[in-house]
Amino acid sequence: MSAGTRSLVAIEGLTVEVAGRVVLDQMHLTLAEGAAVGLIGPSGCGKTTTALAVLGHLRDGMRRRAGTVRVRGAEVFPPPTWLRGRTVAYVPQDPGHTLNPYQRVGAALLDSLTRLPPRRARRDAVVELLDRVGLPADPEFARRYPHQLSGGQQQRIALAMALSRSPALLILDEPTTGLDMVTKAGIVDELRRVHRSGTALLWISHDVETLARSVDRVVTMGGGRLTSGRHPTGHRRERAPQQPGSRETALLAAASSPTLHGAGPVLSVRGLTAGHPRTQPVLLDVDLDVAPGECVAVLGVSGTGKTTLARCLAGLHPPRSGALRLDGVLAPWDIRRRTRAQRAALQLVAQSPAEALHPRQTVRTALVRPLRLLRGVTDRERLQDEINRLLLTVRLAPEHADRLPEELSGGERQRVSVARALAAGPRLLVCDESTSALDSDTERDVLTVLEKARRDLGLAVLLITHSLDVAAGADRVVMVADSHIVATPDPRGGRPSGG
Repeated sequence: MSAGTRSLVAIEGLTVEVAGRVVLDQMHLTLAEGAAVGLIGPSGCGKTTTALAVLGHLRDGMRRRAGTVRVRGAEVFPPPTWLRGRTVAYVPQDPGHTLNPYQRVGAALLDSLTRLPPRRARRDAVVELLDRVGLPADPEFARRYPHQLSGGQQQRIALAMALSRSPALLILDEPTTGLDMVTKAGIVDELRRVHRSGTALLWISHDVETLARSVDRVVTMGGGRLTSGRHPTGHRRERAPQQPGSRETALLAAASSPTLHGAGPVLSVRGLTAGHPRTQPVLLDVDLDVAPGECVAVLGVSGTGKTTLARCLAGLHPPRSGALRLDGVLAPWDIRRRTRAQRAALQLVAQSPAEALHPRQTVRTALVRPLRLLRGVTDRERLQDEINRLLLTVRLAPEHADRLPEELSGGERQRVSVARALAAGPRLLVCDESTSALDSDTERDVLTVLEKARRDLGLAVLLITHSLDVAAGADRVVMVADSHIVATPDPRGGRPSGG
């Protein structure tokens, strides 16, 4: 940093620990006014803890043992009143956990503004913010609640709220998680424009290629400290842009036909129509089959109804019409009306672990509940054996059982969510963007866990994703478009892949 460049953020010797375990170890990082720094590293290395420290905040159970964090020269522990909002704005990795579930989108956006505009100008203010992040700029969308949005839409609402105050520093914790390629490109362009206007960025991501095109420098974390820092052009060479849809077309053309592993499908959906009150359906007359042991990938851009499909199957979103069968037996859409065997048979791994993990319950408690209620395991010794087995299955150590979700990284929380679903002994896992927030190594770990479960247990997987790389490992690929599941041709002359 040149002598004439003013430091916006200065982290010096920051050491943070939780339950005697060091999370950050003598961390040093500086960020100049108007600069853009990318922060990368494996899951659990301390990236989010570093970001939260700039806000003068640490997760429950963590304590600062040494070091300082200064913003514009002022210490932020405890956080001053001027820090959050106009000075530093934060877009979290799990926005659904931070949005007020009882507040409509439009009201949340208005509340985020520094000054409330006159009544006649409020609609235009909401429309402008929605348009900036590529969301539908119409009254119906502004009246939705957070639970009526997909994970990608929640992410963009959180970003719009952060941008509304024109902060000096925007902290982005995996801001493109859960977004399809087209939406992601639009968000990245908007963030570049924000940076050019003078806003500094601290951008956490596992997407090195996007960072390389968007920030001034990339620094790498490992073991709670910085391990390297370089200009992004020296990190990885950019690939030539592809024609829109070309790779998607090639992937769908190469998708194999389904292979039945039993007498009939483990999941059969007919005529599913679903949406939100007083709106057009986001899913219309959808049919879908999944065979035992089969992995079906469901592709589609953000907002097309992929998450609505997952929530309907899991019994969390009542559809307007349609029939659901599990192993050939008609099952209620409402999870409260399903039998214990039906609840165990179909398990959801949500995009945000916050939807599955109680913030005040340990990992052990999260795993014990399905083991007792759905598997009938009550013997203490057997429960402990099952917990150890499940943690090892998702590549976590047994000592993780006594940690709270706040004491885990995003990748670790997602793996606990998978373990919790496996604890029920399911026949089908519905995975809703369950690897989108993970670095490439952790994503590979989770996908390997799912593949091993398929192979060893005959488990079927419905893999909802926007990632062509993730979908490429499936037995079959279908797409959600124009409220329908679009059948893709079987290259070997079999039946279409739409179910």
